Amino acid sequence: MDPLLPNPGGQLALDEIVGREREIKRYWRVLDRQSLVLSAERRIGKTQLVKKMHGIPREGFVTVYQDLERVHTRMELVDSIYEAARDHLNASAKVRENILSFWQAYVPKKISATELPEAKAQWKNHLCKAIDAVLDEIPADHKLLLIWDELPLMVDNIQRGEGADAAIQLLDLLRALRATRPRLRFIFTGSIGLHLVLRALRAAGNANAPTNDMLSETVPPMSEAEATELAERLLLSLPFPPKDFRELAATLVERVEGFPYYLHHTVNRLSWLDHQPEPSDLADAIDGLVLADEDPANLAYYRDRLAKHYSSDEARIARAVLNALSHEAQPMPFEALCNLVRHASPEVQDTAVADVCGLLRQDHYLTLEGGASSPRYRYRWAIVKRWWAATQR
Repeated sequence: MDPLLPNPGGQLALDEIVGREREIKRYWRVLDRQSLVLSAERRIGKTQLVKKMHGIPREGFVTVYQDLERVHTRMELVDSIYEAARDHLNASAKVRENILSFWQAYVPKKISATELPEAKAQWKNHLCKAIDAVLDEIPADHKLLLIWDELPLMVDNIQRGEGADAAIQLLDLLRALRATRPRLRFIFTGSIGLHLVLRALRAAGNANAPTNDMLSETVPPMSEAEATELAERLLLSLPFPPKDFRELAATLVERVEGFPYYLHHTVNRLSWLDHQPEPSDLADAIDGLVLADEDPANLAYYRDRLAKHYSSDEARIARAVLNALSHEAQPMPFEALCNLVRHASPEVQDTAVADVCGLLRQDHYLTLEGGASSPRYRYRWAIVKRWWAATQR
């Protein structure tokens, strides 16, 4: 087994992305027939998963990978397609050259600054031609897969910067492109759920369902076997590898619930030791990950995104729900949860708590168990629960 150096939050080489074969096999089957929306909790490894799909594409597909988090306008999106065609298109150099030659011939050079009013007015035409330029150059029996990482953040950026109508028009155009280009597929990924962005657009007057032709999936944590392999390889890279690395790896996987990011981060903290790590060292490393003042795992994100994407009333109820559940050892029935929420806000109605719990489930804070006869709520992730209990009031 080859050791693997921990790299928390860094970019991984293709041969450093462990596992995910089960999910990748399923997603390629889906892409034969339709496009995909992949939602996932941040740090669960969705970006590395789609980068593996891009790096090792299935026969009959040409892929383009784009990180859209920093795209704030529709014309920036057009530009980013050509940038990706140059840098992240897994096709021949000749194909890339032809696409870029078309772009340079088709578009006035000043358009790249995205400042010309006539360019902005023609954004739909430019976007269609950008995608068609790639479709025209790849083999006629191949599908084009555009992997758009963090699409919800881009749509949110566009809504805030160019208005809700601009975001709605973009999503509607993308749906039309999927309907009229049979060889075109998309993967949309996001750590803030696309449902939050679409909810904001509906509030602005959009009644469309711009992704109902796509299959929505939630990316799970790594399987136990794959997470264990990753943990073992990381532990073997330590300056003082543990003798019982398999046992320590199993404990680590259980404690961080298969999150590759947390595996990398925890083993990185173990690398600071001047001795072989013991189980107590592992516990201290996880404590540091969850409780350190500098918040190395950026767990405050779970608090901060409530204020950004929930209404003030929803955020207040959500915090009350999360506070209540964070101090409970067992999953909680809805009625008991409502009673605890009303200790903080006596006026809150059961329906409002139910609506917020539904949002928190979609956003991967909570899960529901016990079946229809006795449903009970609990935190989805133990690390988030522990951080919330220790830091939030």
